[in-house]
Amino acid sequence: MRMVCISRSNDIAIGMRLAGIQSFFIRNENEIKEKIKELSKDKDVGIINVTEEVYEIAKNELEKISNEQELPLVAKIPNTK
Repeated sequence: MRMVCISRSNDIAIGMRLAGIQSFFIRNENEIKEKIKELSKDKDVGIINVTEEVYEIAKNELEKISNEQELPLVAKIPNTK
């Protein structure tokens, strides 16, 4: 099982990659929602980390995943200042 991260911050994406976590740096809101849907269907993904900003963009989709699926776990991480 693997952990992934979706961020609109390149700094966070790079930091996660350095920690060995597959990261996606995505600026477009529609692309963020599509990537979340894609990752939620991937049986190898156990945790989806999202920044607070990404969480606010895709709140409905992420809450649906949390409420209806056992995995992946959705974890919100702070934005960089």
